[in-house]
Amino acid sequence: MGCAVSDLTINISKLSEGSHLYDFETDPQNLELDARFKGPVLAHATLQKVGRQIRLKADVETNGRFTCDRCLDEFDRNLSTHFEILYVTEEGAAPARTEDEIQYINPDATIVDLGEDVRQFLILAIPQKLLCSDECRGLCPVCGSNRNKVGCTCTRKEKDPRWEALRKLSFN
Repeated sequence: MGCAVSDLTINISKLSEGSHLYDFETDPQNLELDARFKGPVLAHATLQKVGRQIRLKADVETNGRFTCDRCLDEFDRNLSTHFEILYVTEEGAAPARTEDEIQYINPDATIVDLGEDVRQFLILAIPQKLLCSDECRGLCPVCGSNRNKVGCTCTRKEKDPRWEALRKLSFN
C-alpha cells in the first residue's frame, strides 16, 4: 500500500493500559482492494495495552462479487476474517511462543495503521475454489450450456483418444 496512511488508524500516543474498542468503516478502494470487493469494509478492533505491548484483535467483513469456477456466472459472497497482531517496541519484548503475528513498531510511534493488515487478511479470506453454491453443476463439456439453468441432454459419444493408453493398463 505504500506510505499512505489509511482510514484505519488508531492513535496510540496516549493510550492508557487496558482494553480499548474501535469500529471502522471504509471503502475497498481506500485499501487498494481490487474491483471484486464491493460495499464497505467494516472492522471491529480491540486493543489491549499491557506495558509496552499492544495486542490487537480484529474482525473484518465486506462483500465481494466473484466469478464461479464451475459455471462462470457472477455471484455475491460475504467475506469475513479474524486476525490478531502483537505490537512490540523492542525485539526482545515479544513472548518466546505465541500464535499471534508480531510486528515491531518504533517506540516513538503515535499511530497504528491497520489498513495494510486488513487488506492482506481480506485477500486471504477469498476461497481458493470460488463456487456460486456447493451444488453448482457447472458447464456442459459438450455444448457449453450452464447446467444450473438449462437441462442439457448432451451425451458424450466419442471417447477422448488421449486417455486410451490409460484405459489399456490393468490395475489388478
